[in-house]
Amino acid sequence: MRARRIVFVLIATAFLTPVSDPLRASDAPPTEQTKTSYYLIGNSLTWDTIPGFLDGDVQWHVDCGKSLPYIFEHPEAPCVKSSTLWPNALKNKQYDFISVQPHYGSTLKQDVSVISHWMKLQPNAVFVIHSGWARAATRAEEYANKETTQTLVHSPAYFSALIAKLEEMHPTRKFRQTRAIDLLDEIARDIKTKKAPFKNMNELHRDKIHMKMETGRYLMHNAMRIALGQPISDRGFKNLKESHKQYFNKLLKAHGGISQTA
Repeated sequence: MRARRIVFVLIATAFLTPVSDPLRASDAPPTEQTKTSYYLIGNSLTWDTIPGFLDGDVQWHVDCGKSLPYIFEHPEAPCVKSSTLWPNALKNKQYDFISVQPHYGSTLKQDVSVISHWMKLQPNAVFVIHSGWARAATRAEEYANKETTQTLVHSPAYFSALIAKLEEMHPTRKFRQTRAIDLLDEIARDIKTKKAPFKNMNELHRDKIHMKMETGRYLMHNAMRIALGQPISDRGFKNLKESHKQYFNKLLKAHGGISQTA
């Protein structure tokens, strides 16, 4: 009788004890979260956004002083040796975001053609148009230029026409902009009205076109971050004055809401 009771208890216990489910999340092996991937194509004005400070999985193809058509036709030896050459990068890996930077020497038609080719290789990527910026001496003149049928100038008219044509040709794709030229124009206007913590635009530049690490590069790095959907960051900018940082951040946040075009 006692033996039968023990057997009954063992059977009942077996039915009451939960069986481990191998498909439960708590029992599944941990998986590493996939990082968002970014690829930047341009020249030293892309390099001035400091791609290495961006978050996520980041590669680039940077060739000094070159336009997009030149980079497209001559990808073999970019000046930045840490570059991942675009033919290999865009054919072997699918990125979440691609940044492209038109520059002096190209026409609207050429820029549209080259960017469209890269878009075909990256059918799911969000494309960011990095405007770069003009030489300091011609910034205001270029910004006011309405011409779009000649070679590139760093003006809202040129980049609006470029975006419009890309959207016409690729209506389902998403485009964003860094709006670097708009940021510089607003700073120039703030300097004239004494609303900026700078005496002149030269305080942002280290030469005729490139940006200083302590000022202009912070601005351009974070303009790129915002266009890529990343938060503003001061990592690596230990010499940036607090007054400059606060001014730039206010400017960046005001422009961040209009970086997307789709």
